[in-house]
Amino acid sequence: MEKETVLKESILNWYPFRPEAGLLEIGYSCKALTELFCRRVRSVTLVVFSEEEYIEAEEKLAGTGGGIKLFRNLADIEGQQFDYLVCVDKAESRLIASGREPEQTDPDSRGGTEAGIKTGSALYRWKEFLSPGGKILIGADNRYGLKYFCGAGEPGTGLPFLSVNNYPKEWVFDLQDGSRMYSRLEWKEILKEAGLSLHQFYYPVPDKTMPQMIFSDRYQDSRNALERLNDYDYEDPCMVGIEHRIFRDVIDGGALPFMANSFLIEAAVDGKLTDIDFAVVTTDRGEERGMATMIVGESDGETARQKDCPPVHLVVKRPLWKKGEEQIRLLHAYTQELSQKGVPVVPTELGQDEAGLFLSMPYVREKGLTSVLDELCSSDPELFLQIFDEIYRYICMSFTPGENGTGRVFIDLAPCNCFYLPEEKEAGRRLLFYDQEFVCPDGTPAYAMYRTIKYYFASSLKARQAMSAADLYARYAITEEQIPSLEEKEAAFLESVKNTGEFSWVIRSSTPDYAVMQKRAERLIPDPEKPYRKGYVPGVFDLFHTGHLRLIERCKARCEYLVVGVLTDELVEFYKGKRPVISCEDRMNVIRGLRDVDEVIPVDFSNTDKLDAWEQLHYDCHFSGDDHVNHWNDVWEELKKRGSNMEFFSYTKGISSTEIKESMK
Repeated sequence: MEKETVLKESILNWYPFRPEAGLLEIGYSCKALTELFCRRVRSVTLVVFSEEEYIEAEEKLAGTGGGIKLFRNLADIEGQQFDYLVCVDKAESRLIASGREPEQTDPDSRGGTEAGIKTGSALYRWKEFLSPGGKILIGADNRYGLKYFCGAGEPGTGLPFLSVNNYPKEWVFDLQDGSRMYSRLEWKEILKEAGLSLHQFYYPVPDKTMPQMIFSDRYQDSRNALERLNDYDYEDPCMVGIEHRIFRDVIDGGALPFMANSFLIEAAVDGKLTDIDFAVVTTDRGEERGMATMIVGESDGETARQKDCPPVHLVVKRPLWKKGEEQIRLLHAYTQELSQKGVPVVPTELGQDEAGLFLSMPYVREKGLTSVLDELCSSDPELFLQIFDEIYRYICMSFTPGENGTGRVFIDLAPCNCFYLPEEKEAGRRLLFYDQEFVCPDGTPAYAMYRTIKYYFASSLKARQAMSAADLYARYAITEEQIPSLEEKEAAFLESVKNTGEFSWVIRSSTPDYAVMQKRAERLIPDPEKPYRKGYVPGVFDLFHTGHLRLIERCKARCEYLVVGVLTDELVEFYKGKRPVISCEDRMNVIRGLRDVDEVIPVDFSNTDKLDAWEQLHYDCHFSGDDHVNHWNDVWEELKKRGSNMEFFSYTKGISSTEIKESMK
């Protein structure tokens, strides 16, 4: 399986599919996602819309269990109904390909309202394949996504800021399949047009390709959620913003519905929608350790809201694969063991339903300890240290000595797995731990405390600014000489539980190269010596000589990106009555080889007019020789109306293509 595909399961591996259901997948996303559906439901039908995609799906799914039925278009399954209809990849283009009228595929039909209505008419057809109580699940990118405000290129074109500017008609771009991204409001319009008024939005973070958390409109609390977040977009050559530094403010500020990078939309004609309010998935931990931890609204939650009291929730943890059930049992056993040793921990219960084994625990509304420590590190350093002393005391309580000074120690007694109970301060029970999944059989309290301090300081900018992690290490007798061996043990642990070797590419791409990103940002600052972003100079450039070279150098000195237009042989013959000595193709190759030239285009009858060329290129300045001064005043005025300009350079005296031809004769 490709290295990235298993992580793509995360968009839906937490979702409570009914095991006896039938599922229709529209468009082939990846092998892992289709295999997920085969594990979770009774039957899977896959419909693709291109021969290339059909061949890929047929090849990759060969030998896959579950009896997948593969079809080329929706007409082949007309009249069939399914419990789930799922499209999580390229939903916008899949809708276009599923049989809309030709005029609705016009890529120039931009603008939210019109596009929403037309896409909704296609979605209306999809819902005809739903059985009573069936659900549609759509994964979609948000054109107002945070990463697009950070500079990421629009998926269909690679052009930054295209979608946040609402795909302006004035920009030069090509949406090859006619699809575009939509905002949340536009998707609501699409759903309304399709007659799917029963719907809810989920917000995968960082996005739908490999999400780690799934928020909803009912749950948008970042306090205990974002400490382990990895992003995957920093290799995008246009990115200048650092998403993970902004996500918390976006969520806490209530902006996630508007600025989520992606949506997962659940819609139905009738019945009930899913009651999961939030999910964290650890797909990267593999089949034995991968989990989905969900906050679920209980049946009386709506009644509680109507009575103006907090809704009732339950935390449920399920294995992502059957092999993970043993880890669920271990987690329950670890919780009981810690409780017996006097460590305060959220109680757990094992349960079994049609989907398999699960673990449940009460939902705690208190603050996560990390956010509390962030406040205390500067406001009350003494209490800050007292809390770390308390953590260390609990780590020591969890330790079972063995041979050679090592033993069995719990290594997840850390701020990221702990609530703070301020009302219990006097009773000495300020901390309440949860999710104690991992035990080191040959560890020490020093190792557990080392990783607790290390990861807290790694996640907290405020702590790093207020104090030194080295001073905290010394407080617990962790010496500088010990750290290399502790790091070696931690690396081995991470390799065993998080597949860091297999997914090392994720770690690389989720760590910003700050120097590179700064250089990208600096390129946005205009060069005072180059007042134009894109310049354009057309010419024949026959028998290339020093005059041509100097003209191009002077043009490049005035713009950041220089496009050179080379007149075709036919156009030169039309205007001058004779063909050039050098062919157009060869002249373009000569110009293309110059270091100051960024792009070369042919100039023919379609774009020889200055305004036609502007419509094609949207250049900021048209350069020319000074023999045309005062000849193009009308065109110049029209260019000014478009925000463009003209500049004229004097020709190099004593040399021209005509003079070279005469001397050759």
